[in-house]
Amino acid sequence: MFGTPSQLVRSSIAVACLTLFSFSSGLASVDVCQQPNASSHISLAHYFQEKSTLDPGFGEIGQKNYNFDLLVGLGDDWSIGASHRYTILDTVPLELQTNGHLHTFSLPLHKESESEHKSFRVSIAPTLSASSNVMKDPDEYNADAFQLLAAMVWSRQPSDRVTVRYGVCGDHRFGEFEIYPLVSVDLQPGSDWAIRLGFPTSQLTYHVSTNLTSSLLIAPNGNEWFVRDKSLEKQSNVVYGAWLIEWTLSWFVHEHFLVTTSVGQQFKNTYEMTLLNEDRVRLHSDPVIRLGMALTWRF
Repeated sequence: MFGTPSQLVRSSIAVACLTLFSFSSGLASVDVCQQPNASSHISLAHYFQEKSTLDPGFGEIGQKNYNFDLLVGLGDDWSIGASHRYTILDTVPLELQTNGHLHTFSLPLHKESESEHKSFRVSIAPTLSASSNVMKDPDEYNADAFQLLAAMVWSRQPSDRVTVRYGVCGDHRFGEFEIYPLVSVDLQPGSDWAIRLGFPTSQLTYHVSTNLTSSLLIAPNGNEWFVRDKSLEKQSNVVYGAWLIEWTLSWFVHEHFLVTTSVGQQFKNTYEMTLLNEDRVRLHSDPVIRLGMALTWRF
């Protein structure tokens, strides 16, 4: 009924590996396109990248990101969360119409129905994405500041070591809002390995020990914000698109406490924005190294 001791050990390792794989996938509680984490958690993260050179004659741009995530499971089928993404753009010598302080606040809701070897998930995330001077004044909110992110995803498990997912997603990971197909194959060739091959995200994870895992991920990484100038008289939007390849190391210091460090490169960086003089520009920047750290409490 319960299996042999060796089978139980292998099963426990597999579950731990998949749990760490879930947490090392960028804390998907606010990501409607990715499978939400199985455990309720709260997380804080910081990502920093040095200035990179913009198209010739336009100077440099730097970026800092501060992330907050909360996910709470509501029974077997439902989970609800909250997230805040705070991005700081620092341009030299360009002067942006916005002050460069950009916020995205989301309330994701996930509903998953499971049956034997298959499941269906619906996720939605009402989102407010705007500059700081808009966020602090609700009278400045308009339709351009609101987003509705959504996904429908079907999963099939043809064997214990293979999971196939396919569906459709709509979000801003490519910059402007896009609806695009999702397809991925999750493989577990051994108790220490987990592989996700797919679009838009692929990831390789190695379970180093009971509490330590290492992973390599490639995924799009973009967003869009509604912004106003300092006087609140002019408005526009900032659109950012990039691809990220990132290595992470995650350590369960305690059964509830996870520390994750990361180093990666953002490439194919594209910025579409309005300058203080009202010129609308679409600029590219050189690839740049990104460093990150996240602290997660699982409950």
